[in-house]
Amino acid sequence: MVTIFGSNTCLHCLLCKQMCEAMDVEYKFLEVQDPDVTRQFVELFPDIEGIPQILWKGDHIGGYAELTLKIDEYITNLNNGEVQ
Repeated sequence: MVTIFGSNTCLHCLLCKQMCEAMDVEYKFLEVQDPDVTRQFVELFPDIEGIPQILWKGDHIGGYAELTLKIDEYITNLNNGEVQ
């Protein structure tokens, strides 16, 4: 569901991982220091240098702040019986 492009040395990247784990949101963490991930990052986000960058169901939503909003929305929908 969530793909996080980040680094294990980045505080906001680690907070994204922790938030997904705490809220039981399935995620995949891709380390941008890996050359294959770096190529993918540049292809997906040619004009963006900062991390984390996050895909929610394949759509780019932004970084840490946007993920917090999206997870809040997701949890609200789950509690209301709606799956997004």
